[in-house]
Amino acid sequence: MKKQFFLLILSLALFTVQAQETAPKSKKQIKAAEQLKKAEETDRLLNSRNFVFRARQASPTGGGNIQLDFYFDAAIRGDTLVSYLPFYGVAYRADYASHQSPFHFTQPIENYRMEKEKKGYLIHAEVKNGMDYLTYTFRVSGSGYASLTVTSTNRQTISYNGVVEPAGEVSKEKANR
Repeated sequence: MKKQFFLLILSLALFTVQAQETAPKSKKQIKAAEQLKKAEETDRLLNSRNFVFRARQASPTGGGNIQLDFYFDAAIRGDTLVSYLPFYGVAYRADYASHQSPFHFTQPIENYRMEKEKKGYLIHAEVKNGMDYLTYTFRVSGSGYASLTVTSTNRQTISYNGVVEPAGEVSKEKANR
């Protein structure tokens, strides 16, 4: 019911914006129209369950912020979580002789929830990776900026800041790693 009400409000807003196109627009009106368009795109993207979170910064528990390269991400592709994120922090239990990040995996999502909030969305995706249970919690604003908090049973919690984009193909560089 909330979704239908939200779509009705968006439809009315779009109709109002189209009716006012003949009148000259102020900078404030143009900015509001751009924000509305971006919010609609973000809504459509998240509801498709086919998006990628591009991490720009990592914030480990008890440490400072770490700027990341452009290729770290976590993607929701239907019922699958594809994660390629670095981990910084304390591991309470680690796999013996493992040389890759514990957050580098592709696993089916066991539990998925998406909630609409006042200024965006809250998405929870739970997966099991080996002996580790992970919860990926995305907070996404209407403008596409997002934060991701990863909670693990075997490691300290870590947060990332970045943006949400449409999921594209896996790059050749990432596939070769």
